[in-house]
Amino acid sequence: MKIKMSFIMIVLNGMPFIEAALKSIYKAAYEIIIIEGAEEQCWWAANSDGSSNDGTVEFIKSFPDLKKKIKFIQGKWDYKLQMQNEALKIATGNYVWLVDSDEVYKELDIKIIMQILWEDRGIYQINLPIIHFWKGFDYIISSEEKPRNEICRIFRRIPPCYFTTHRPPTLFLEKFNKETNKCKKIGRKTLEKIGIFCYHYSHILQKQVKQKTALYKIYGWELPWRIDLEDWFWNCFIKWTPGNKETIESQYRILPVDRKSKTKQFLGTHPKFMEDIIRDFRKKELKNV
Repeated sequence: MKIKMSFIMIVLNGMPFIEAALKSIYKAAYEIIIIEGAEEQCWWAANSDGSSNDGTVEFIKSFPDLKKKIKFIQGKWDYKLQMQNEALKIATGNYVWLVDSDEVYKELDIKIIMQILWEDRGIYQINLPIIHFWKGFDYIISSEEKPRNEICRIFRRIPPCYFTTHRPPTLFLEKFNKETNKCKKIGRKTLEKIGIFCYHYSHILQKQVKQKTALYKIYGWELPWRIDLEDWFWNCFIKWTPGNKETIESQYRILPVDRKSKTKQFLGTHPKFMEDIIRDFRKKELKNV
């Protein structure tokens, strides 16, 4: 049985990282299903029709899809779980891989994962170790909490099946009457040992973090997290620099949800499709000095 990987991407305002995200998965993909638009609680960040307002739609439509792998679905959505299941309805691969528009992979890492799945068809889920970049490309978020350094990404697709939750993504297989996380799976520690990671660029730009912060406030997460998100955004994220990191981090958690989160210097290498983006980012930094 050939490994046919259906990549599923949910996106709203995915520029500029969606370009690197798509390029990094395109070669390995059997198909790429992009579900675009705002969920109900994020309509304020979209155009009046619910679509991205930062050029994401125009970019996707102009992306050089030479092998016709991309299936592009737009709409207004009630919630992200609905978007995941909408993609699953039209997926035809025997595996699905969830990918955010601001996470990028190394092509060799994807190839190794595909080989692992080909050699062991008994694997039903893979949870990847994740690297969260912070305010640029030289620092990452360090967390001791499992949900913050591991992400559920790859699932064996055996219809009929559906996602039961979005956080964390959980796939239910009716054939076995169980979720894939109750079947054989590979966790982050196995992949960390061979140097495979999900590179997540979700806390780089002010516009990204401002949208996330506003959405978290709407979700009502300030109370359970015991944090003032507006204060965190302006006095932690905006003011943080490598020079004052010790002072800022003594007062604020880097991830609002994780009280022990800090930053540390990134000592690895970025996926190759991030090179142009990083180069442009550094040029803008120099102009602003």
